[in-house]
Amino acid sequence: MDSLTTWRSIAADLGTLGVATGDILCVHSSLKSLGFTVGGARAVIEGLLEAVGPTGTVMMPSFSGDLSDPAEWRHPPVPAAWHDEIRRSTPAYDPRRTPTRGMGTVAELFRHWPEALRSAHPQSSFSAVGAKAARLVGAHPLHDRFGPNGPLGHLVDLGGRVLLMGAPNDTASLFHLTQHLVGWNTRLKKSAPILADGKTQWAAYEDIEYPIDWFEDGLAFLLSSGLARQGRVGAARTILFDAAPAVRALVDWRREHRR
Repeated sequence: MDSLTTWRSIAADLGTLGVATGDILCVHSSLKSLGFTVGGARAVIEGLLEAVGPTGTVMMPSFSGDLSDPAEWRHPPVPAAWHDEIRRSTPAYDPRRTPTRGMGTVAELFRHWPEALRSAHPQSSFSAVGAKAARLVGAHPLHDRFGPNGPLGHLVDLGGRVLLMGAPNDTASLFHLTQHLVGWNTRLKKSAPILADGKTQWAAYEDIEYPIDWFEDGLAFLLSSGLARQGRVGAARTILFDAAPAVRALVDWRREHRR
């Protein structure tokens, strides 16, 4: 066990990396990557909020991928004979009660944080705490969930940044936004359970495919071009980059390389 991590050391390490008071951060984190963390997920959140200060904002994905048509499920699939019952029995999305799925303990605790606001998308919501929380997650259209009119677009518009703190490279959700800008998309029809007039209804919406097979190379491009910087928070390899220039550069890079 090589690293003892506390909320204070997290805030200090983030400052060394370049996080500053007033920053707006979209955070992807892995608790186990940080080393022995005193206070666990709570310490991570408190360290992040300390680093950005009272004028800053932290946003995290709070996805609930199980609120989707069971016919789409692949990891794992379920028998076709179960589909109708799953649709009938799945509770409608509720920002306070719907748990995250596969997001980790930090993101799950973060959505419960006393000041947290959570966006309205039933499958791909984001939660935010801080001065710009309402502007980040207050509007999240059902269609094109990762598009310019949702939290990722708002992150770019507000001059936000992305932090990968021990999280895998393929979790960089901002990269999904580039799919709406590169110029080639496959439209999809999807559905999710929402509450309407006090009743659960499966709402149909449209979206696009979001391939992630290029994320590793895309992040390597940002690092090699100097648009992203790399350091350590606790024991975790951590990457920080500004959202707007990264999106512009990635769109050009993807078009050039047909990625």
